[in-house]
Amino acid sequence: MTVAGERLAGFAAWLDRSSKAWRSPCGDSVPVGRYAEILPWDFDELPTVDFAEHALPLFVPMDQATGVALPADADLSHPPGQLRAFHRLSHIIFRLEDARLALSPPWRATDDRLPLCAVIGLTDPEMALWDAVDAAGGADVDLDAFPLLAVPLWAMSAKERAEISGTLPFLPD
Repeated sequence: MTVAGERLAGFAAWLDRSSKAWRSPCGDSVPVGRYAEILPWDFDELPTVDFAEHALPLFVPMDQATGVALPADADLSHPPGQLRAFHRLSHIIFRLEDARLALSPPWRATDDRLPLCAVIGLTDPEMALWDAVDAAGGADVDLDAFPLLAVPLWAMSAKERAEISGTLPFLPD
């Protein structure tokens, strides 16, 4: 597995932890839905548009996902108990910006740091993913070192797209 694959596996594990149901004070299980879903995809193809509002699909090149433990079936349904997709994406970007700082303890716990990934915003569902990556300025991402996450921004409101556009693309140094 490449370094990018190892980082993607760490990111997938964080998504799993962020998607776990929790126990209420009465002992009931409270489902929260998927925080985000990693979708191995052929980047020469168009992205799927078949996902619920506020689902957060993260397209990754198929080669990078080889050997990564992902759910058998992608859950692109409405995630009950999760914030809007925009807020979850903003949180991921914030955590990646923090990870890029690589602050050592006591400033940051190293076991809680997200692995660095590149994040590209997709603005047009009618554009092949490699073309969208090139248009967004992500053509130089080292695919052996960093997972490449492509996020469908077209599914967000105009206000959300305008706000997140200042943080994307996120390209690790």
